[in-house]
Amino acid sequence: RDVDDHVRFCPLQSHLGQKLCTDHGAPIDVSTAVLLNDGTVHTESAAILTMFAWMGPVWAVLGFLALCVPAFLRNFAYRAFSRHRGTIWKGVKRITGWGDVCLEAYRDRILGLEDMPTPLPLSWGFGEACSGHEDKQ
Repeated sequence: RDVDDHVRFCPLQSHLGQKLCTDHGAPIDVSTAVLLNDGTVHTESAAILTMFAWMGPVWAVLGFLALCVPAFLRNFAYRAFSRHRGTIWKGVKRITGWGDVCLEAYRDRILGLEDMPTPLPLSWGFGEACSGHEDKQ
């Protein structure tokens, strides 16, 4: 959880996401996490682990320690997870009983949605995917 409301998300599929990546020399590849932080571009594992600093003290320490691992090892693991994240998430849901994620409550933290086709893809956690999630936030 972003304890200080620091992070904003922008889909790389949006015009704004593509412009930000182009302006900062970041890859426009939906399979790659990109973090723009104070003009610095972080990609892949560095993007995810750098965000850990904003998720509270335990996550900040874990992120710092993980960033000490050489980038080629971290990114190898990141790419393996990225390739199989759908299968991994289905397994986690089956084991834990968790449902799909509903992003409607966080819509104000997502930039660039106004340029996206309506309705947004249900797999993004909006619309019908949120049915019954309103009270669980």
